[in-house]
Amino acid sequence: MKALFLNINFIVFILHLFGQGEINVKDYGAKGNGKTDDTKAIQSAINAASSSIKTIIYFPAGVYNISSFTTTSNYLENYSILLHSNLDIKGDGDESVIRVADHIFDKTDTAANAHLFYGRQITNISFSYLMIDLNGANNLVPPNVIKNHSAIFTAHGSNYYIHNITIKNCSGTNMINILGSGKKIIIENCKFLNGGNYVGTLIPNKNQYDYSFIYTEWDSTVVNDNLIEQENIDIGLGNNSGGLELHGSGSSAVGNTFKGCWPSMFISSSKNTGLKNVSVQNNKMIDCIIGVNFWLNLPMQNITISNNIIRLTAPRSSKRNLCIGIFVPNGNAKEYSNSLANGAPLTNLQIIGNTITAESMQALSAGMMLHSLQQSYILNNYISEMNYSGIVLTGSKWGMDSLDVENNTFSDFRPNPDKKAAPGYIVITDTYSKTVNAAPGLKHIIFTKNKFLRTKPYSKGENFSGAFIDLPSQNLKEIKITNNYYSVDTEKKLVIVKN
Repeated sequence: MKALFLNINFIVFILHLFGQGEINVKDYGAKGNGKTDDTKAIQSAINAASSSIKTIIYFPAGVYNISSFTTTSNYLENYSILLHSNLDIKGDGDESVIRVADHIFDKTDTAANAHLFYGRQITNISFSYLMIDLNGANNLVPPNVIKNHSAIFTAHGSNYYIHNITIKNCSGTNMINILGSGKKIIIENCKFLNGGNYVGTLIPNKNQYDYSFIYTEWDSTVVNDNLIEQENIDIGLGNNSGGLELHGSGSSAVGNTFKGCWPSMFISSSKNTGLKNVSVQNNKMIDCIIGVNFWLNLPMQNITISNNIIRLTAPRSSKRNLCIGIFVPNGNAKEYSNSLANGAPLTNLQIIGNTITAESMQALSAGMMLHSLQQSYILNNYISEMNYSGIVLTGSKWGMDSLDVENNTFSDFRPNPDKKAAPGYIVITDTYSKTVNAAPGLKHIIFTKNKFLRTKPYSKGENFSGAFIDLPSQNLKEIKITNNYYSVDTEKKLVIVKN
């Protein structure tokens, strides 16, 4: 009897490991003809799968229309298809299309929205070899209404693996929305096309103001080798269209391509413990208004931004006139306010080996704008063709202490279109310390072994400084600019402004 019990346990273990098999959604009534509402049939197939043993939910080639949804009491958390644990949602690639129907989310009622796949407190979920068409062109957001209908939504859980899928044309807030306490989600080899202002039509989705392709709060998020793209950047960049938001510690984004995003990446904490150990490496951020955007609401530490290619373009609206490769915004330079991105310092930020360039534009462009850094490094980056600055450092409540800027190349900056802006390969300012007694200020800042180059002649009337420094006099001694290489033109234009 004991031996039989052990054998049963072994069988259960094997089933957990390899799954109990496959359920075909067509066996539960799904038509896949692009006309019939397949929502209930798909839900029946999922309900037939065990929640304790991994089961494949298989979508043969076809177009599966989703025309209905269930309303919940959770704010903006209605759903079409309810998930449970241990599901492997799989199709035959782009031939297996799950498509939101026309005009089910474009009503003025905020409740008229739903996540396509929805789950709370579930684990061991996979999505692979599918196309999900959120059909935003026929579900445009009306004025003064929040719409939140992601392709995949979960709150709390663990162990999600999303790979080799395409999601396109999202008129809601996010394509993938991962909230709450959770860990370990892997998103790789996927395509995310068109969302926010551009949803695959020449008619803009102009009332969706806050959008990101992927939003995740879970720790240990891994986002690798994906394409995240606005296929029409002239419409897409008419409004904010974020690529990836990372809010969980121990997360990474490696080898992704971002096209037409504003910003390509957003990094901030959503938890009381702050954020640490995040890596952004070997990504391409093409035609973006901001490359990597931070928000300092809570302390951050051990963030690495390395070997990325960032190519800046101008916004297609008058909403903002500043384009930045790596941005730690100082929303409050005069008084402390958590709501203005000045809530904490950032310790051990390492910006290494990135290439940041900009197209010619009337908007101002800068390689980096940073504040509140502690014990940080900017090494071996190539910053070219900016029209405002290579690196801007600003003061804040937290000051800036121990920053090493070394072995970077600043090359061929463009004429500055803004007569009020003081351009420079380096710009350092601190309006906070001028107004606050005993402010920490900027300390131990060193620029060394950098190259400041001109390979093209200056334009007529161009005014560009090697360095523009506007600090309280007691802080000037803390800025060391030493042992750098200047081409003839940049050396003559070194300017320091003292207060």
